[in-house]
Amino acid sequence: MILQENATGRPLADANWLVSHHRAKLPERIAFAKRIATLNPKSIVDLGCASGLWFEILNQFLPAECEFIGIDGDEELLNMAAHRSNSWERKVSFLQLDLEHEASRIPPSDLTLAFNIFPYIDDLDSFVDALSRRVPRGTLAIRQYDGASIRFGPMPTSRRQDIEIELRISTESSQRFHHYDLDRTFNALRHSSYQQSCFEFELFERSSPFPIDFIPYYNGTLLWTCQFLSEKSAQYLCTWMDNDSLMRNRYFYEVDLVAILS
Repeated sequence: MILQENATGRPLADANWLVSHHRAKLPERIAFAKRIATLNPKSIVDLGCASGLWFEILNQFLPAECEFIGIDGDEELLNMAAHRSNSWERKVSFLQLDLEHEASRIPPSDLTLAFNIFPYIDDLDSFVDALSRRVPRGTLAIRQYDGASIRFGPMPTSRRQDIEIELRISTESSQRFHHYDLDRTFNALRHSSYQQSCFEFELFERSSPFPIDFIPYYNGTLLWTCQFLSEKSAQYLCTWMDNDSLMRNRYFYEVDLVAILS
């Protein structure tokens, strides 16, 4: 099984998986880090900071006066983040919290990052409301992948539809996280008390020949998908992968919701 879980059992949150994901999307992430750095924050809270990969990028573009505060529920990942930050010449601290149930303990900051954490929050409206009630609440930056938009191919439409339906049914019945969360996230943000907002959709796409740093994320995504499928569909997907093991005729894309609220 390719669970990709962290120590607290969060799916798609294992340290190695997060690194693969991060490296695959590094050009897009660097561009976004540069964008939010122009907000000139004096303090940043990263919700679900994991091993500190986003802070590592931001450390390159923000002055030393900007304080970093990382929050996560996984002690092991926080230790990795603390180790990663040892050479940074700024004030850095890390706090272990259950984000949903201890939202009142999230400190205020000029900029709060909420990157792919909303699928793990059941009562999203209340959580966003708790963030907005901090004084000062500052700016909230969101990046949220859309499970429904992830597509790899080429393959027959009927096969793709079988895979998509089985994945949706399996992940929704698990009730461990919200893999198809774009609309829920969009509505929670739109209905929040944040006044100024910018909503965009960012396409992440790669086609063969794939960059080397993308391949682990690509393979990991497909193998993770296989475990939620019927035996027939999983066998088809594995065979499909093997039939073009050098990935000469492959594509992959997904869409992320990107929002900045204040």
